[in-house]
Amino acid sequence: MPLRPGDVESIGGYTLIDRLGSGGMGVVYLGRSASGRQVAVKVVHAPYAQDEEFRTRFRQEIVAVRRVSGAFTAPVVDADPDAVQPWMATQYVPGRTLSDVVAKDGPLSGRELRTLALGLVEALRDIHQAGVVHRDLKPSNVLMAEDGPRVIDFGVSHAVDNEALTVTGRLIGTPPFMSPEQFAAPRDVTTASDVFSLGSLLVYAATGTRPFDGSSPYLTGYQVMYEAPVLDGVTEPLRSIAELCLTKDPAGRPELAELHSMLLTLPDSTAPVAPGVADSAEPSHQVSDTHPVAQGPATTGGEGGTDRPRAGHGRRGRRILISLAATLVVTGLSITAVKTAAKTAAETGSHQNKSSQQPTAPASAPAPASTSTSAATVTPPPKHVRWDYQIGGAYALPTGVQVVSRSHEDTPAPGAYNICNFNAFQAQENAEKDWASDLLLRDANGDVVYDEDWGEAVLDIRTDAKRQRIASEVNTWIDECATKGYKAVEPDNYDTFTRFPDYLTANQAKAFMKLLAAHAHAKGLAVAQKNTLELVSERASVGLDFAVAEECGEWNECGKFAEAFDNNVLVVEYTAKGLSNACSGWSSTLSVVRRDQYVVPEGTSGYLRETC
Repeated sequence: MPLRPGDVESIGGYTLIDRLGSGGMGVVYLGRSASGRQVAVKVVHAPYAQDEEFRTRFRQEIVAVRRVSGAFTAPVVDADPDAVQPWMATQYVPGRTLSDVVAKDGPLSGRELRTLALGLVEALRDIHQAGVVHRDLKPSNVLMAEDGPRVIDFGVSHAVDNEALTVTGRLIGTPPFMSPEQFAAPRDVTTASDVFSLGSLLVYAATGTRPFDGSSPYLTGYQVMYEAPVLDGVTEPLRSIAELCLTKDPAGRPELAELHSMLLTLPDSTAPVAPGVADSAEPSHQVSDTHPVAQGPATTGGEGGTDRPRAGHGRRGRRILISLAATLVVTGLSITAVKTAAKTAAETGSHQNKSSQQPTAPASAPAPASTSTSAATVTPPPKHVRWDYQIGGAYALPTGVQVVSRSHEDTPAPGAYNICNFNAFQAQENAEKDWASDLLLRDANGDVVYDEDWGEAVLDIRTDAKRQRIASEVNTWIDECATKGYKAVEPDNYDTFTRFPDYLTANQAKAFMKLLAAHAHAKGLAVAQKNTLELVSERASVGLDFAVAEECGEWNECGKFAEAFDNNVLVVEYTAKGLSNACSGWSSTLSVVRRDQYVVPEGTSGYLRETC
């Protein structure tokens, strides 16, 4: 990618000639020394240069990489952690990341898989012999060079003789590839943690799916700590090897020497891919902080995606809560997008396994979306009544329930105030082909930008013309809701802009929501604001009538929603703690319910519903 306006053109004597990618902590450039040597130069984002804690961590990263010297790592060439804008230059390694390879070419098998596995074991041997635990071994941190894999990005590594940073409430790593001990006791991880991560990575390389793949980082962390890995499609002998690596107890995992011997038994010939392997979707381009080459991580079939059926769609505003951590640092992702813990979690339900039924967006511009606010009567839901959240599947209303939210594909519940939930700011998983190509958000390379947690293509709401066209399609669902007898709508993913700040803005989200609200009001439907605490002060100007707030009890946010919406707030909690907080503080004012994380129908395994 070419340099952008504002990019530095040289640093530390290196001329920066191309932009290889960017992550949450910095930008990686292709640099050239005066002698013509090519290097990958990581330049720290200016705001982090003022953060002494970050500078300390960056110094530790440089020390860690310098300590590691092996055939399967990219060594440091030069660095200055004390510069006004800290930087580090590593050897430039041509090649794609494992996540990119699997996303575009499919899972590995035969000799490719064997070479990868053995190369990674040797890389970890070198890393561990240097007294370093990597702690973030994942597909986007593995370069597939011609002569074998390279392990990169030591930004969250830990040298055993380093003094641990005294950061409270912070976990470091990438949940699907973290070990149980990284969640439970992150300062006490040993080399066995990297063995666990290697097991997850090899399963991903062989199948295109992850052995732990919850609908949110919170649920993924729970699976890593307490549930057995899903190894569908993993054939022997790799299956047995992976099971050993993924043992919850670090003491039960194999040593690297033993693991190397076991991996020698992997077949050298190419075998057919096992059934059920993910089909690769068009990749996005979020780049690891120290990534020395341009890349595009996986989407639905890659590191950030999954083939597993999801239990619906609806809890994206949920904050990440793993163990006792209040903040989760996920390397390779934009810190801005993660800062609200946003990516939060698990919207479950709008088009549950029915994405093929979505209407097709027109290829050419239709008539403008309605902006009329006719005299149709709009009635918000009654305040402080029993309610239920059924976006993962409808079932008979519990006794006393007067308000319910359901997927727009379900029918309203008789005798209740019904809210119609649908995905408004992103295409449903695997349904991007239902939209005109130019209505999908794309990066500088022209690749579709995905919400990787869900494999959902983000819709491009950056211009008024596109907002009108997208609204015209979404408004057909609003019309269906009205026809079915719903009284309100709950447009989901209003907070998409918080996860993709490099592309989208709050003003664009508000402008698009205004179109939907105007159309819904013209149909006599009230409009809910789903989460998005950042915009509660704008609710009146946007045209939002009430709020659906997930886990406001868990995160002490119910008061802000209650103030903004005059107590017309429907609260959904997913933990006992959240329900307790919501009930103790707001049961006399707001409508509160606790549901299971997948909001499954009554009678289904895992179903949970509690009230104050």
